[in-house]
Amino acid sequence: MKRIILSVIAALCGVCALAQTPVVQPDLSIHTKIAPKYFGPNAFPVPEIPLARIPKAITAELSGDMALGLGKSFGADLTYGPSFLISVPLWTDRAALTVWMPVVEWWKYDSETALERRLAEKYLGGGRGYDSGDVYVSMDIHVLKAKGWRPDIMVRAVLKSASGNHFGEARYYDAPGYFFDCTIANSLRFNGFFTELRAAVSGGFLCWQTDNGRQNDAVQAGISAMVDSRIFRLEVQGAGYFGWEGDGDRPVTVRARLDFHAGNFSPFASCVYGIHDYPFCQFRIGLRYYFPLQKLKEI
Repeated sequence: MKRIILSVIAALCGVCALAQTPVVQPDLSIHTKIAPKYFGPNAFPVPEIPLARIPKAITAELSGDMALGLGKSFGADLTYGPSFLISVPLWTDRAALTVWMPVVEWWKYDSETALERRLAEKYLGGGRGYDSGDVYVSMDIHVLKAKGWRPDIMVRAVLKSASGNHFGEARYYDAPGYFFDCTIANSLRFNGFFTELRAAVSGGFLCWQTDNGRQNDAVQAGISAMVDSRIFRLEVQGAGYFGWEGDGDRPVTVRARLDFHAGNFSPFASCVYGIHDYPFCQFRIGLRYYFPLQKLKEI
């Protein structure tokens, strides 16, 4: 116990010392331009709205992505590479841990894109390269289960790493971020070819570090509709977040995803189109696999 108390005191002293470190007061009238409009498609994309359900099996996805820039010259910015996602139920049907990331991305951009993103002079001739992406870690909690007209309610807390590099070429922010959101959803069920119609609304708070002593805080919102059948599932979403700087930090996207049912396998394809402050059209083709588990404890 004595060691624990001493460790806590030492940690508090360290926090106090850190709190006394001088920080340069930022000029809030100057926009940082550390925002989705001026970076690559994987820097901080609009989060996908969940279905407000905890999966009943370990779920893994592997996909191939390709994003085309929507600037003055369509396709002048090309980004492609594999992505990975895994979601693991935490012993119950109420919580899951989800991790996803672009494993590696290759990119190519021209001089016009470099000018649009205000890159340094040495990058103005265009460039190409590759890098691994940021890691997202999410804790998903199913707060309330649907019953009759009572909806499902799920909250999640997500941390973004700062593992992405090539800040000078505007690929990743090279800074941490996080978001919290709450999704409310409910379904109508059928006995024919179509088995379910589900609608969801989501809202939350998203934040990322921009410069010394400053971060961008954004309100997050979205809507989703999903129809499921015996063969496929189609989902359409509209979502975005709205930063306080008002310069490239208010991305809005529409997303469509089609999954096919094939036992434990589920091939899928999706498309994300940027309407505002997300100058990309991203295509994804992949495969989802469900690892069977013993029955989860119901709470």
